[in-house]
Amino acid sequence: MNVIQQHMFDSYRALRQGVAAPPAPGTDEVRVAREMHEWRQFRRVLAGRPARWWRRRPAVRVVAPAPGAAAARVPQRCR
Repeated sequence: MNVIQQHMFDSYRALRQGVAAPPAPGTDEVRVAREMHEWRQFRRVLAGRPARWWRRRPAVRVVAPAPGAAAARVPQRCR
């Protein structure tokens, strides 16, 4: 049984019992993902770690050119 069939079955059962129908599949996925992200940040702060650890180091750094080279700055990927 897939998700849609289960939702149809649950909706029919709710209708027969006179209770509210369940939400459609995928309705609150974005809200749940955002709340999970906020919860993980909260737990990091409680543990004494920075909440946004991935922003401490940039993904791309700019390397200065060698003396006598062209003045163009070339971005390189950090490792």
